Amino acid sequence: MSGIDVEPRSAPMIGSMSAQIELEELHRFTTDEYRRLVEAGAFEDFAPVELIDGLLVRKDMRSREHEQAIEWLIRYVRGVDDERYAVRVGGSLTLETSAPEPDLALIPHTAPRPYHPATAALAIEVSVSSLRRDLDVKAVIYARALVAEYWVVDIAGGRVVVHRVPRADGYEQVVEVRSGAQITAPAGLPQLSVEELLRAAGA
Repeated sequence: MSGIDVEPRSAPMIGSMSAQIELEELHRFTTDEYRRLVEAGAFEDFAPVELIDGLLVRKDMRSREHEQAIEWLIRYVRGVDDERYAVRVGGSLTLETSAPEPDLALIPHTAPRPYHPATAALAIEVSVSSLRRDLDVKAVIYARALVAEYWVVDIAGGRVVVHRVPRADGYEQVVEVRSGAQITAPAGLPQLSVEELLRAAGA
């Protein structure tokens, strides 16, 4: 894989963001509390949310480019060894204090499942308007859960940011791969053409 090394982000979690109220005044949900609310239909009449570091965060509306990128990625992962991995599209993960819903994930059949899977071999987020959250906040969340690889598809920026080697404070290796380059993928998948992905998204 050719690309540009990016300084690994030791990004703060949501709790360090500035706010007009004191953070200790906020209620942080546990994953069990969040699951019970979901099962009770508590969010059915509201915009879609996901649990990020104990807080409810509104999910971005999917644009045409976002949907087209996901469609291409689904076709791309079809060749994965289904005896070792399951492909999840928009499915939840149950992590320590979060229940993110990556746009696409490869889940080892051996992954622990406290409710939903607790880790992944690969998680992919397609970013249109959620880029800062995906690069700063979710990278730390996924790294702490030992998600082996995390890709952020930055459609507007014409790049894929590849995160590898998870640590407690983020990923040790962060590489920016632009159009014309290939990404060496995990789980026996073929190399990914960034140019083809961006073209399919309509970028």
